[in-house]
Amino acid sequence: MYKTALPAPNLRNYVALFWEGELAIGSNQAHTYHATATSKVELLFCYAGNYLTNNEKGDAVQVPAACFYGQASTCRRYTSTDTFNGIFGVRLYAHAIPLLFNIPATELTNQYVDISSLLNGRGHELAGEIFAAGSFEKRVTTISDFLQSQIQQRFATLTRFEAFVTSLHRLAQHTSVSELAGEVNLSQRQFERHFKYLTGFSAKTYFKIARFESLMETLCCPAGKVPQNLTGIALDLGYYDQSHLNRHFKEFTGLSPSGFLQLQEVGERLTS
Repeated sequence: MYKTALPAPNLRNYVALFWEGELAIGSNQAHTYHATATSKVELLFCYAGNYLTNNEKGDAVQVPAACFYGQASTCRRYTSTDTFNGIFGVRLYAHAIPLLFNIPATELTNQYVDISSLLNGRGHELAGEIFAAGSFEKRVTTISDFLQSQIQQRFATLTRFEAFVTSLHRLAQHTSVSELAGEVNLSQRQFERHFKYLTGFSAKTYFKIARFESLMETLCCPAGKVPQNLTGIALDLGYYDQSHLNRHFKEFTGLSPSGFLQLQEVGERLTS
């Protein structure tokens, strides 16, 4: 079971999507979630079951039941052997972290952090409210009210640069960094410093991942069917050729496009 909901208009500069997934598996089975590179932050609440991942040393560690999964330039796998798993997620644009919580986005880059570590007691309370909610709709309402209160507490208006960055996800194409810096009257060095604070990445890396995310949306077609013209898709998205696309795909997923589609066919879900 998988559900999604779009945020209210006043949250759309910060929240891309609310989602919830539930999965039942056999007692002798395991479910592996393959997380790919992403420009966004997931606020995750695992209200049933639990997942393990590997740390930098390769040791298996349990993922916190309520955590921020930061924007990432790498892939990671999460595995659960519980017979029932349920996760509620809030897909945030990375700039929501500094703008709503006064925390540099760079603190979450390629990291996952327990919600209480970032939001202290309020994070613990929020997790309890989400876990106690009896429905997806109630969870959406609870987290929406929390995020709206953060907007009211943090600021009345955005600076020109902040407003510019919050609109980036709506742009179909991106110009050079020097041109973007000129749009907000900053030197390229100033632009890069502020941009990394708000997104967790340099502008070059951010747009590279954003293009990859557009590719993933195209590849996630019904029934896991291979697109007939992958080279044409690559060119449309700004890749030099399919070889260029393949290199980025391997970098951000650890898989080839064909390997990714094979996982789709056997029911394993990969997301950006």
